[in-house]
Amino acid sequence: VFGLLNYKFTVDINVLLPHFFSFKQVSVLQMLEKQMGPDSFRKILQMIVAPTRASRTLSTKEFRHLANKVGNLERPFLKEFFPRWVESSGCPVMRLGISYSKRRNLVELAVSRGCTTKVDPGPDIRTNGDSREGDTGWPGMMSVRVHETDGVYDHPIVPMAGEALQVVEIQCHSKVAAKRFQKTKKGSKPDGSDENIDASNQDNRASMDAPLLWIRVDPEMEYLAEIHFHQPVQMWINQLEKDKDVISQSQAISVLEKSPQLTFAVTNALNNFLNDTKGTELTGLLHLVKFYKSRRFDADIGLPRPNDFHDIPEYFVLEVML
Repeated sequence: VFGLLNYKFTVDINVLLPHFFSFKQVSVLQMLEKQMGPDSFRKILQMIVAPTRASRTLSTKEFRHLANKVGNLERPFLKEFFPRWVESSGCPVMRLGISYSKRRNLVELAVSRGCTTKVDPGPDIRTNGDSREGDTGWPGMMSVRVHETDGVYDHPIVPMAGEALQVVEIQCHSKVAAKRFQKTKKGSKPDGSDENIDASNQDNRASMDAPLLWIRVDPEMEYLAEIHFHQPVQMWINQLEKDKDVISQSQAISVLEKSPQLTFAVTNALNNFLNDTKGTELTGLLHLVKFYKSRRFDADIGLPRPNDFHDIPEYFVLEVML
């Protein structure tokens, strides 16, 4: 045991860097493909590997020209894209939260923009040596997918670049909440700002008074970004129970398990999801749990046995399974 405590892990950074750069290269190309479309991106690849082409190598400047000519991407977008994603380090950090206005039947999305590293504006985005206001950030529009009671709607309305703090309004299509509040109360504000629902404090009430089931930010994972999104707990539960996307379910589980208060609704949702085997083949998982219990549990009392360090590799394998 004391030998394990004194054991040190060493990692050669020169070994990790090629893998990291390879991952970033693929991610940047995927973002460009989503911006120009798969057909245009395929045409560019065909031009690069064409037998008539003298060289199979391609400079960044040449690829940028093809993205503009063949991919139909505008020059201002490319002028911002390559300095940010290719020549700079770091990635955007987006923090978002929602508030629903019952009177106006819309979602107010608060956006906070940041970066994992300090971004140094390049020469292409400077004017007389000073960086222009609003140019900080990354080019592109992030999509927000709103699951309402009457359908699912995509809103590509969150700009990746802009002010550090911003509020974006998303109009709801469902009329559930609008029917309840057609008459204006005496003394209330006409814009309905006094009847906004704070999503962080009134989870249950928000789920009842709003036509919102759940919301996803960048659902297609178009951008290499760190996203922190806050919505009511009930909406996370809806996302876990009703969304068929595995990534969406994983995001909901990650948030619910870190909830400061594990209410009965949260515990029940996680338990039902774990035990729901309809339409899924969980044979492998069941055998894995059975194997783990056979090695770590006492067959007589059904409780875990004390740790056994005689076989260190097996111990770590079982810990990973747990």
